Amino acid sequence: MHPLMQDLRYSLRQLRRAPGFALAVMLTLAVGVGANTAIFSLLYQALLRSLPVQNPEQLVQLRFSGSAPGHTHSEGGDTPEAKAYFSYPIYRDLRDQCAAFNGLIAFASAQIGLGWNNHSEPVPAEIVSGNYFSVLGVRAAVGRLLAPGDDTLKDGNPVVVLSYNYWVRSFGGDRAVLNQTVTINGHPFTVVGVASSGFVSALWGTTPDVFVPMSMKHEITPAWDDLNDRRGQWLNIIGRLKPGVNRTQAEASVNPVWFAIRSEEFKELKTQSPRTREAFLGKTRLMLFDGAKGFSPLRGDVRSPLLVVMGMVVLVLTMACVNTASLLLVRAAGRSGEFSMRYALGASRGRVLLQLLLEGVLLGFLGGAVGVLFAPDVVRVLSVWISGNGPRTPFSASLDPMVLAFAAGATLLVSILFSLAPAAQFWQPDLLETMRRHGSTSSVGSLLFRRTCVTLQIGLSLLLLVGAGLFVRTIQNLRLVDTGIRLDHLVTFGMNPQFSGYSAAEAAAARKRVLDAIGALPGVRSVAATSDPELADDNTSGDFSVAGYVAKEDEDMSAELPFVTPGYFSTLGIPLLAGREFAEGDSAATQPVAIVNEALARQFFGSAQNALGHYIGFKNKTGERIVGVVMNSRHNSPRDPFRRTFFRPALQMGNDAGSPGGFAFYVRTAAPPEAAMSAVQKTIQETDSKLVVNRLRTMEDQVDDTLTTQRVIALLASSFGVIATLLAAIGLYGVLAFVTAQRTREIGVRLALGAQPSAIARLVLREVLVLVVIGLTFAIPASLALGQVLRSQLFNVSPGDVITYAGAIIGVTSVAMLAAALPAYRATTVDPMQALRTD
Repeated sequence: MHPLMQDLRYSLRQLRRAPGFALAVMLTLAVGVGANTAIFSLLYQALLRSLPVQNPEQLVQLRFSGSAPGHTHSEGGDTPEAKAYFSYPIYRDLRDQCAAFNGLIAFASAQIGLGWNNHSEPVPAEIVSGNYFSVLGVRAAVGRLLAPGDDTLKDGNPVVVLSYNYWVRSFGGDRAVLNQTVTINGHPFTVVGVASSGFVSALWGTTPDVFVPMSMKHEITPAWDDLNDRRGQWLNIIGRLKPGVNRTQAEASVNPVWFAIRSEEFKELKTQSPRTREAFLGKTRLMLFDGAKGFSPLRGDVRSPLLVVMGMVVLVLTMACVNTASLLLVRAAGRSGEFSMRYALGASRGRVLLQLLLEGVLLGFLGGAVGVLFAPDVVRVLSVWISGNGPRTPFSASLDPMVLAFAAGATLLVSILFSLAPAAQFWQPDLLETMRRHGSTSSVGSLLFRRTCVTLQIGLSLLLLVGAGLFVRTIQNLRLVDTGIRLDHLVTFGMNPQFSGYSAAEAAAARKRVLDAIGALPGVRSVAATSDPELADDNTSGDFSVAGYVAKEDEDMSAELPFVTPGYFSTLGIPLLAGREFAEGDSAATQPVAIVNEALARQFFGSAQNALGHYIGFKNKTGERIVGVVMNSRHNSPRDPFRRTFFRPALQMGNDAGSPGGFAFYVRTAAPPEAAMSAVQKTIQETDSKLVVNRLRTMEDQVDDTLTTQRVIALLASSFGVIATLLAAIGLYGVLAFVTAQRTREIGVRLALGAQPSAIARLVLREVLVLVVIGLTFAIPASLALGQVLRSQLFNVSPGDVITYAGAIIGVTSVAMLAAALPAYRATTVDPMQALRTD
């Protein structure tokens, strides 16, 4: 241990003697390790981390194959091979009949209006089965959690459990909240407990503030109370396997039960043809997937972007490693005399190698510590950018032990790798030659290695800049795409009167009051609302029928089915192609009418004009007469294709429980929209103080939110590309400065023999161009391969986009030439007489 401590003290003295060098290496490694730690933390939380529950490895996720006729309230996560959403009656059947599980839980997310102390706000909630917490093994921080007895009587158990974060954020962590009454959508609920601090949800990507029992679904989602509807697919199921039972055994056990349930359901279908039977029964199977990480509709969306960004930061760390190795070689050239003397005095190769590795690992961990220190701040910023939810982001800024282990492992690996470069240089030293030259030179091999390092850095810089350029071009294309909606001078917000306890009829009256009040504001050109928000990653679709048209057995007859108020299309700037818009006269007492978009009209009627007068309807009803056709517009996001849309007037949607309660409002302003937002907010509060306004913003900001993932990737890719290029420039400068110093005598001879300074500068710059050309030669094919990998993330841009490649090549070359400018200038100022006296 004594020699090791001696070497450690010696390493610290060496770093103190060269503080500038140590600082440069530490900052270089801090950037690489810190970026990798931050991105890996996001990736680990989204893709790898298990739920903080008891024995998560016993959890399985239930999905099924086969057709699923009916209506689905889905947040995503389905695949063509496996559907993830079930009805509550099917959940009950599986829960009661499957013996392979120690419990099955059901859950679904919802948005509610929560009132407390005369204040209401929209908050995310989770509707859960009564055994949700007990099966997961989650304990209460305060009070009690939901129990099976809370899920027995419909509308009979108005109790609620708060999430820990919401309890601290909104109630100050006060235990007195227990047994207090809060209102949910205007209905009184009693707070019975608070969930443990580490648990968020079994539905990753959501951050519910409250948990309510499944039996209270009518109060939570009054617009779609389908608790006992076997055709309504809206909840997810996770089960806990019994000890000693694996997934294969459990799947074999539950499928006979599943087939029996489906067979009973098949008897209720209207169409029972052999083809329908094959799709419903012949191709159905209940499948069990790993449930340790919970269910997530977002996991598939963030997987590819996070892996792409992780690959980029690994390249940055590789460049930091290469750059550090190059810097260590430059420094080692000045220490060749020191190590030659140690060899001459009897030091072994192992001792010299240990010394160099110890210095490298010490530098690495100092730099890694700095990077890890700032990584939580980077995670915090990125999580807000990605989620846009502020305090409700699903990502945590704290670093998990697994993430810290990753950071330590990455730091140790790169430290050993960059320490090998100087170690290899001194593995077989030429003592006589080194002592003769007083340690002022280095071997040809080390110089070749440094040039190779710089070439590799140039190539990696181009690779990252191309990736960044492709993403930036994607964002530009998405922002320029024609959505079919005029986004300028447009303000939007959400509002659901039922969150304030209004009935369906009262909610319709409240909407009308708000529309009239806002429409009367100075500077407001028009105002309208819809049940299905535009360009908000939200949709309400379902099957429709066309009078006189017999759909094929497997034909897709789905369309967007929004309710809209009069003036909707003119407010959004969607042109009318034929017929008329909805009017105030299109009420429940008049003939039901509809407006369709161009895509639907052309498919079923040949043209917009021909569609007028035909009848269309929801599912098998065809009672709505088409009175207008509007131009296509994109609905979910700018990158989505045009979809068939069937608009219905909000005044004819009725007051039944199945009518939507929440509407998105759009205000077309004459003045800049930012100036109108405060007036809109104030007017709503003056009209009805009980109403809660959600996410008041400009339409352009809303569209930007749908592009959050692409924007974050483009920003990170651009940042990493710039960092990589700067690292390459630093490495190139170091090599050229060292080579120029080594060639001082040669340059002096050339100048003495009459060479012009410009010729000397060209000599240095020519070497730079050679390194750049070699780097680009290998990097361009690699960049083309990268473009193919990124193809699914791009929009209207080719993986081999000429503009992107030209910009990246020009950028890398320009930076390289700038890095070479100072060494080239110094070479032209060499004093021939002084140079000839050296050596």
